[in-house]
Amino acid sequence: MYKIKLIFTGGTIASVTTENGILPSLSKEKPMLLGRFERDYRDLKDNVQFDCAFLMNKLSENMVLSDWEQILHYLKSNSFDEYAGIIIAYGTDTLAFFANLLSVFENDLPPVYIVSSDKVLSDNSANGTENFACAVREIVNQKNKHGVFAPYRNSDGKMTVHKGYQITQSGILSNDFYSLDSLPPAHKRLKNFKEFKSGVFLLNSYTGMDLSVIDLQKVSSVIITAYHGGTTNQKEIIKLLERGSPKILLASVNCLENEKQYSSTVNLQKHGVKIIYKKTIETAYAEELCSLI
Repeated sequence: MYKIKLIFTGGTIASVTTENGILPSLSKEKPMLLGRFERDYRDLKDNVQFDCAFLMNKLSENMVLSDWEQILHYLKSNSFDEYAGIIIAYGTDTLAFFANLLSVFENDLPPVYIVSSDKVLSDNSANGTENFACAVREIVNQKNKHGVFAPYRNSDGKMTVHKGYQITQSGILSNDFYSLDSLPPAHKRLKNFKEFKSGVFLLNSYTGMDLSVIDLQKVSSVIITAYHGGTTNQKEIIKLLERGSPKILLASVNCLENEKQYSSTVNLQKHGVKIIYKKTIETAYAEELCSLI
């Protein structure tokens, strides 16, 4: 018998359809996720025992940093030695951000699987129960001793167990998730976690961006998502530096450190901009949030 810690946080996987839209269920009965799993995966259910914790009940788009801090403090304050793994039920909208964040602390935890659903579970076409069953099977088969993973079945029917530090946000007009061949984060010790760094600002590069509208009073760091060539508008970044010298990081997903850079990027480095090479934007954000640790 494999003991699994199952942590509910809300999301579509724990939601129902109401006249006011899709909302997290307030039912006191057994979560639908477990009921569907027991019905559809009898080969697995007899081999596992779930110990459930209900930390919060929010749609993931409404998550704030204090919610993430609550989850991390729960993981920090409890022992999981008796469990073969941890499953966290979470929403899809910020799934990749959360998976990359937890990957910062993966060395201090048993394997963590983050499961979500593209639709409410009452919809028979939803992938949530299948994603959950994949996580359970991975734990039972003891695929990994550590790590953060996000099993997810895309619309083409293919199930992928994404590494937490490689999964990226689902695109607009898509329910599918993909991974990049990116480098892992700089790992931190969960026992040292207290709170996130405040004032971390994440911005996409786009033609016509005007960074003069940013109020630097509460900004400690600005992460700029680079274009595919590892570039951004150097004049706007330099003007921002001249206004107040916040920490500027340019996240260059497709570039390696030893590759030739465009002159605009070289010039930004000369002005003190730090280049983050070959990491997802979500990892870059997580690392900066945790840079106080």
